[in-house]
Order: sequence, then C-alpha cells, then structure tokens
Amino acid sequence: MARSSLHSQDRPLDMTSLSDSELMARLKEAAPEVVAAGFAVLVHRHQSAILSFLTRYVGDARTAEDLAQEAFLRVYRKIDDYASTAKFSTWLYTIALNLARDEFKRRARHPAASLDLKMGAEFGPTGLSLVASGMDSAPEAALERAETRDRVALALARLKAGDREILILKDVQGLPYEEIARILKLPMGTVKSRISRARLAFKEVWKEWSSGEDRL
Repeated sequence: MARSSLHSQDRPLDMTSLSDSELMARLKEAAPEVVAAGFAVLVHRHQSAILSFLTRYVGDARTAEDLAQEAFLRVYRKIDDYASTAKFSTWLYTIALNLARDEFKRRARHPAASLDLKMGAEFGPTGLSLVASGMDSAPEAALERAETRDRVALALARLKAGDREILILKDVQGLPYEEIARILKLPMGTVKSRISRARLAFKEVWKEWSSGEDRL
C-alpha cells in the first residue's frame, strides 16, 4: 500500500489539529517527509515536559538533553510499534524513565564519571508543593528562590530511586495517579501508598537539613 501524504482533497492536513494518538496512527502510513513533519509536532508538544522530567531525575542538564534526544529518537524508530490504545505521553514517559534508570546503572558501574547535580531550574507545573505543605521552614514563596530550588533538588537526590522517580512524576511533573500507574505498571493503590511514603521520606531529609543536622 502506498504511503499517504496526509492530504485531503489535495489540501495538506493541519497536523497540529490532531491528537497525539491520531497523529501517530496517521504517521504509520505517511510518506517520509510527512513523518518528519508530524514527528516535529510531537516533539514540540512534549519536549519541555520530558526534558524537565529527565533533568530532575538525573540531576544534570546536559545528560538530560542527551537522554531526551534519545527518547524521541526511539519514538521515531518505533512509530509502527505504537499501539493506538495507549496514551502517547504515557508511552513517551515510559521510554524516558527507562533511559534514566539505565543512566543510573551506568553511573553505578562508573561512579568516578558521575556528574554533580545541577538542578537550579524552576520546578514543573505544580511546583514541589509538598515542601510548603506541613513545613513552616519552607513557605511556598521560598520555592521561587534559586537557593531553595537547589536544596530541594539535592533533597530529591538523597531519596531512594523509586521514591525519587514517583515524587518527580507526581509533585514536579504533576501527572495524575492514573497515568503514573500506567507508566510504572503498578496498581493504583500501590502508587498512592508509594507517593505518600516518598513524601514522608522527602520531608525527613528536608527537616534534617533545616535543623542543621545534615547540610546535604
């Protein structure tokens, strides 16, 4: 079957009007130049969120950029494998998460090559609201200060990998419980309990720093 050019009655289709799933489905049958154009739409929609997630996860902007590029490259290579029943952002986050986990495995094998944390950028759509919730030493206004953002990043880095990733997905990226459950392939109840546990772990680290017992 000849690949479609995504034209309707000789008029090019506005790919920005399509949902992610619709766009991916159409790209499976598209000509190479149209695939490239459609893929650019997907990158434009999701690159900021994925780069934010990876930066918070791996703690280094340059590494995060490399991983984000690889994540989108894998999406491009796997267009034909995409199942239309899956939410595109969930699929993309899963790819990015696996790359981030692989990066930490690489660092574990080569600790001397690991990079220092450089996470001073603003947090995501919800902010890290848990810092301001229930901790008088970190009022919400303080989250706007670069110094506080850096300390929050360092506190996140002190958490166990599972706690850190689920906290970033929920409280930094602002993803709903349902999508986090699909990304991590966990039951909803497990996701909620793990988020609660991760928030408590974060607060303990933060309180240690605030009390002067541990300067991170």
